[in-house]
Amino acid sequence: MNVTTSILVGIDFTPGCRAALREALRIARPAGATISAVHVIDTLVASELAEAMSPFAGSVRDGLVTDAMAAWTAFRDAIPGAAEVPIEVRIDHRVEGLVGAATRAEADLLVLGARGEPEVGLGTTATACVRHAPCDVLLVRDSQADPFKSVVACIDFSPTSLVALERAATIAAHDGAALHVLHAFQPPWRQLHYRAPTPEADPHFQQQYRAGLERRLVAFAGTLGERVSSLKPTFEVADCGGHRSGIVDAAARVGADLIVLGTRGRSTLRDILLGSTAEKVLRESRCSVLAVRPVARG
Repeated sequence: MNVTTSILVGIDFTPGCRAALREALRIARPAGATISAVHVIDTLVASELAEAMSPFAGSVRDGLVTDAMAAWTAFRDAIPGAAEVPIEVRIDHRVEGLVGAATRAEADLLVLGARGEPEVGLGTTATACVRHAPCDVLLVRDSQADPFKSVVACIDFSPTSLVALERAATIAAHDGAALHVLHAFQPPWRQLHYRAPTPEADPHFQQQYRAGLERRLVAFAGTLGERVSSLKPTFEVADCGGHRSGIVDAAARVGADLIVLGTRGRSTLRDILLGSTAEKVLRESRCSVLAVRPVARG
């Protein structure tokens, strides 16, 4: 079982990171996890200020750190339970600073506020952190003020997606949320245009194909036993033109406020690239997302 013992929260003083800090505190309590925070002052901003005030370059950088610490004190005092959370203030490139802090803290979970369009997407910094972080990353919408009510676990039958399902089940059990187990697929008969019409395009074959996927999905979830079955999850096999639309659209249909998915799934380049499915979900999701790192291979 994947146990969270150390949580790091990225702080930029936006409403999104306020929701992220609240969520991190909520996760940390029952898990008994330690929690810390990091605020990264972008190197470019600091350099431009220092250049503009070149005789006082050193004091400018020191002043930025001092101001950030003062802002943190006021920020955390407004959030119950946050008074004892320590923070590190760094001047660094934003993504490198967040990822580096997660690495140094040996964090199991990096929690960030979503920054992107108000309704769609989670922001380029968040997506880059998911790509490079050494741990799972939870991206929290600023509208997330209560426990999750509807959780979608995305399954591609990889070992990483089994971990994602376990994570989703743990969250759903803790929050009393509905659990939806989803497999989005691209029908093979839509990809073999040069063979049309094909036997696979027969409606009876399509029905059998879907039924086979549904049985496989239920069996896959069944490997976790009572941890999933006790939640009485719903199962869905979504026929879609692209995996992104299947996941995002299915999440919208069930009113999901959290999508849980593996970041690299079955990609043959899983050690190098963020999987295209995860990338699209991060770019177009309308709710919070928990991105689960790949299972280590022996």
